[in-house]
Amino acid sequence: MLPDPRRWAAPGASSPLAALTAKSLEGDAAARAALRLELDQLMEAGDDAALQTLLREAPSASGYRHLQQMLAKLVNKPDRGETVIARLFALPLVIVAGARKNLRLPEALPDINAVAALLNEHGVLGAARNFGLGNALVSLDTLACLPLSLLRAWAAQLRTGAAPLALAGSAIDIAPGREQVELRFVVGASVTPAHVPSVMETGSNVGAWGMPLTILLAQQLAQPALDVLPIARAPAALYLAADAGRAAQIELAFNLFLSNTVRRFRMAVGDPAVVLSAHRDQTGAAEFRVSLSSAFDESLLEGFRWPLYPADDHLEIINKIKYLLDECRLSDMQLLAQVAGDVNARGGRFFALRDVTQALRAH
Repeated sequence: MLPDPRRWAAPGASSPLAALTAKSLEGDAAARAALRLELDQLMEAGDDAALQTLLREAPSASGYRHLQQMLAKLVNKPDRGETVIARLFALPLVIVAGARKNLRLPEALPDINAVAALLNEHGVLGAARNFGLGNALVSLDTLACLPLSLLRAWAAQLRTGAAPLALAGSAIDIAPGREQVELRFVVGASVTPAHVPSVMETGSNVGAWGMPLTILLAQQLAQPALDVLPIARAPAALYLAADAGRAAQIELAFNLFLSNTVRRFRMAVGDPAVVLSAHRDQTGAAEFRVSLSSAFDESLLEGFRWPLYPADDHLEIINKIKYLLDECRLSDMQLLAQVAGDVNARGGRFFALRDVTQALRAH
């Protein structure tokens, strides 16, 4: 099994809130209640810096996700005595695009009402009737930089009947000659009684509505000389959507890399050998790398870099990588048991099979 190359805060250096997080994660109900109260007060005070510090001090990925889930729920928390809840959500769209000339996908969908009607028809919006969808195709960078205090303020405004939030979209430039895997989000909100299931629950079965939505979006984004496939993922709470969308984008990009690269190897020399490795650079950035090489042609070396973010479940990612390798019927695989640096002894970022063989002989 590949090691987790990320660095986590040492327990002895953690703040009292971080210690409370660890106890809450272990199932301590009193600690969980106390942590929720502390997080609520920080959010109410607009202390986004303290919340970000707490997330940075998370002792593990599971601890980080635990905090995220609590914060996502607190964003929508109604005031005392209120009976309705405003839920902010986003629909990640992983867009695979190829063009025969330089093209640009627009920053907004031309007919968001048709999208809302389709989602409603397939039950994605559940019992919600007071909802809104923005037509902007919002980038990951825009979504990831929204502070928690702003999200809570938006939710509070929506409960009082204020206009839906508006975020700017970002166009996508498509270059000819290769497929691109891009990520955008359609952002929305619903205002419902607190007991009504959320859009995240009613829209979780993507298989029931994903293909009709893909067809509709492809029609709206169609241009001459463009092949476009907008693949929708399950709606997620707005605070959590950036991580969910990024994970879906990386997985699809790896899938395309693997299918295209394995095809090229097989046409040239047969099945490639695979090396899986975990890396951390001098800045602390961590990632898994999948290297493909051949003993019959040492000039053939291709690789994919799968970056790891704090919320990622590294075991789940390893299983996804192995599953896709199995789907390609690649059985010649080596794993590096130790975390490697950014570059190897040859100055490259990917390991050929000979590199691993030499390393094993040296030990």
